[in-house]
Amino acid sequence: MDPAYANIAFVDRDRAAATLSGIVQSLPATLRTSLPALLAQIPAPDEALNFLERYLRPEGEAASRTVSYLERYPTALHYLLTAFSYSRFLSETLVQQPELITTLHRPPRPSDAGAPSRSTRGIEHSRSPEDLREEYARFETSAFDLSPAVALARFKRREYLRIMLRDVLGLATLAETTLELSDLADLLLARALRIADQKFVDSHGTPQASGPDGRQRPVELVILSLGKLGGQELNYSSDIDLMFLYAADGETSGGTSGAITNSEFFVRLAQSVLKLVTEATPEGAVFRVDLRLRPQGGEGDLAVSLPAALDY
Repeated sequence: MDPAYANIAFVDRDRAAATLSGIVQSLPATLRTSLPALLAQIPAPDEALNFLERYLRPEGEAASRTVSYLERYPTALHYLLTAFSYSRFLSETLVQQPELITTLHRPPRPSDAGAPSRSTRGIEHSRSPEDLREEYARFETSAFDLSPAVALARFKRREYLRIMLRDVLGLATLAETTLELSDLADLLLARALRIADQKFVDSHGTPQASGPDGRQRPVELVILSLGKLGGQELNYSSDIDLMFLYAADGETSGGTSGAITNSEFFVRLAQSVLKLVTEATPEGAVFRVDLRLRPQGGEGDLAVSLPAALDY
């Protein structure tokens, strides 16, 4: 093994030496020079080397683009090794989607007001809910061929990579990290609700209830977050505690499949949202969901009217 790696705390030095011999042939000289110092900064250099070897393994044009990108943005190699050292889940994601690293280094793009959009400034800055919506809209334009559940799960992985790097590199406090994870969950739930809602409105029309003046008014569903998500303290592995509430009983206006009661509409809508966020996909599920905190617990209706919830 090159003496430059002598002070790195490899668990299996022989295996690390063999892995290094293949890696250094793929890296430009500038990156080979910085590799020892980067490996010395991370807690699991063996794991990082193994994943880096897999990351650089593809051949052809894709591999050439990856190496060129790392040479152009040397910090990306630091981010890669850090992710490979801290998270097997995100490491597998990067191996499967090598281009994901490029989402951390897009050059700033002017916003409508002329200042750089915060959502394109890399990992140095947190993202507000507005930033996340902007970023998801941009992501959707390139993910139109994905099923809704896969698209939601893929976007979650992208954002978890950014949030995790900010966390372990000391760029975010614990409170900032849990807030970003919570804001991301809110966004993904809102998108799932919007996707599912359109399908049922087309089929059954808009849920309605009589207002004080006797006129029919639209009735909406809200997803109420409890537990850690409700307190904006979500962590990386938390499940999410949810309650589905709608304003009032009544009947839908009718669509291609006719009118149904608001209760039936919103129960079906809640089931559809849950399927989108809990379904196993090649990208994994978006979340594990716990509904036991709703009125009547596991025996209660999946979606509950607000008057019924208040009575409970």
